Amino acid sequence: MQISESLEMKPHQKQAAYLSSLWTRLSGQHIALGCSCSMSGMSVTLEDFELDIADYLWAEGERLGQKAVVCFLLLPGPISEQKEVIRGILNRLENEDDISAEVTDWLLPRMTKTLESYAKLHGPAPDALLFGGSSSWGKGYRE
Repeated sequence: MQISESLEMKPHQKQAAYLSSLWTRLSGQHIALGCSCSMSGMSVTLEDFELDIADYLWAEGERLGQKAVVCFLLLPGPISEQKEVIRGILNRLENEDDISAEVTDWLLPRMTKTLESYAKLHGPAPDALLFGGSSSWGKGYRE
């Protein structure tokens, strides 16, 4: 994206771009380092969370009668069949101009809260280096 394009972005597109960058950074670190978070002998990867987050958004949208949101989420097909579903949602929010405020105003706060919470619990500090050896990686994680 060029600087002139970022100046013309709508607020919802800027928020989607921020979340997309955060999600890409988190997934890149997990994939690149082979990391998985283990609890009680279970291994959970970022991809597992991706489907859970999308399923939550879809179910919550249906439960609360958000027809436009449900249509937006299912436009590419069933959630379970969408590849990289969170990246796809964020990409569409960032790059498509004709998304209604009803959809962006409902989705983005929920996605922001969810992804920032995930980053806080499982991700590096915002200023941590993506790569740089185990010493920089260890210092970059939140305590």
